[in-house]
Amino acid sequence: MTTFLALYHGDTVNASELIAITADRRIVEDFAARLLGEPSEPSEDPVVVRIEESRRKALEVVRDEGA
Repeated sequence: MTTFLALYHGDTVNASELIAITADRRIVEDFAARLLGEPSEPSEDPVVVRIEESRRKALEVVRDEGA
């Protein structure tokens, strides 16, 4: 499976330009681990809860891929 990170910069999402892209496994895994280290916003909306659970599971897979 291919996993990569892309870094964009701009005043808005629509106006953003690609600054860098990498598929370096160490960088991608480190970034996923950092995102997992951030606290989740609590929500009572079951859809939002499910999306956050899925996001975290996907990040765990990326983080653990090289382990």
